[in-house]
Amino acid sequence: MKTIEFKNYNLKITLTPFINIIGSMGSTKSLLLKSMINQINGNQIYLDDKMVSSYDIDFLRKNLAAVMKSSEFKTEYVKEELVYYQNILGFSKDICYRNVNDFIKFFKLDDIIESKISNLTTYEQAYIKILSLLIIKPSIIGIEDLLTYLKDDEKLKIIKYAKNNNISILNITSNAEELLYGTDIIILNKKEVIAYDKTENILSDSKLLSSIGMNEPFIVELSANLNYYDLLKKKYFSMKTLVGELWK
Repeated sequence: MKTIEFKNYNLKITLTPFINIIGSMGSTKSLLLKSMINQINGNQIYLDDKMVSSYDIDFLRKNLAAVMKSSEFKTEYVKEELVYYQNILGFSKDICYRNVNDFIKFFKLDDIIESKISNLTTYEQAYIKILSLLIIKPSIIGIEDLLTYLKDDEKLKIIKYAKNNNISILNITSNAEELLYGTDIIILNKKEVIAYDKTENILSDSKLLSSIGMNEPFIVELSANLNYYDLLKKKYFSMKTLVGELWK
């Protein structure tokens, strides 16, 4: 799968490993994901230039997934939640539990795998909510403002797993720091796309983020301020390269 197009947003996305979607209040970012998984009318969505309704329903369930921000879970226990969507898609019992065991190792879930979900912390619940859909290896997974609850190493594991399995993440976020993880940024204002470009290009223009009331990531803002005082000559997007440049 190479592209997904939302006609009602006049938005055609070239799928890359991690795309951030940001916007002002009321910019209908969540509706974009809900339409992708057919929670609302998705007739104006195209996959690789074919209307989504022309695809087999099993194909869509397997390839399009979205983790919405809510407290709802399908089961009571962590292991059951990791199995739930696999069962819906008809995965065999052996494959289901092989996948779960792989996830326990890769995402270091040993301490919580047998836990009741209601006993988990908020960040652990967000982690399991994402992993329960990531485990089916969809071509595209939307995530609605949940990565912000996770630690950096957990975010990076999700991104690494997605990249290794050719999964594109569409990450709706209000956290400026998460922009640094992405390959591209889409900025929405209501149902209009006001910018869509590579991450570094978007972050190089401070007016784009300020137009929707979002601050720049700390490291980008810091390097911009150092530029102002003639300590640097350009913006930087990682602390390591910024510190290296300062101490040359």
